[in-house]
Amino acid sequence: MNKEKEFLDFLLERFRIEKEKFDRSGVYAYTQRLLAYNSNKIEGSTLTEEQTASLFDNGTLPKSDDYYRAKDVEEMNGHFLMFNKMLDTLDEPLSQELIKQFHYELKSGVFEDRANGYAVGDYKQRPNMIGMYQTVRPENVEKEMNILMGWYFGQKINLDVLAEFHARYESIHPFQDGNVTQRHQQKAA
Repeated sequence: MNKEKEFLDFLLERFRIEKEKFDRSGVYAYTQRLLAYNSNKIEGSTLTEEQTASLFDNGTLPKSDDYYRAKDVEEMNGHFLMFNKMLDTLDEPLSQELIKQFHYELKSGVFEDRANGYAVGDYKQRPNMIGMYQTVRPENVEKEMNILMGWYFGQKINLDVLAEFHARYESIHPFQDGNVTQRHQQKAA
């Protein structure tokens, strides 16, 4: 066994042990807090690193004169759950069903997404955009995800392949979010 594989196995075992013991002092908690904070910050969350840590460590937010946006708290909690789902399914091959399960864990507790009728845990039903870029139309998502997954399983997985997978995945943007197309906004108005 090479050193890299040995270290990875050790790290994954630490994640599992610390998760099961509700250990908030080790690599599992550190990774949960750091990934949740950075991922949600990219999406516009207003929670700080300290607030994220408090939410993860004890389920509360520190007293503040500022307000907390419910969506930020709900998405942060969803991120924690999704990370746990990822740990629980590490031995399963990546599949569209598993990706949908991750999305469900991430978004099922977000009131705004449910109130907007988003397909939580399923592919989008309305067109959306990333910035000014049009993504794959809802009726083409499953086909494009099949193509992406076929490509992925034909690769020798390394960091370059994972980065390309992510870029291709984002261009499909298979799940609903608040970035709707202008045409959709005009129809809704």
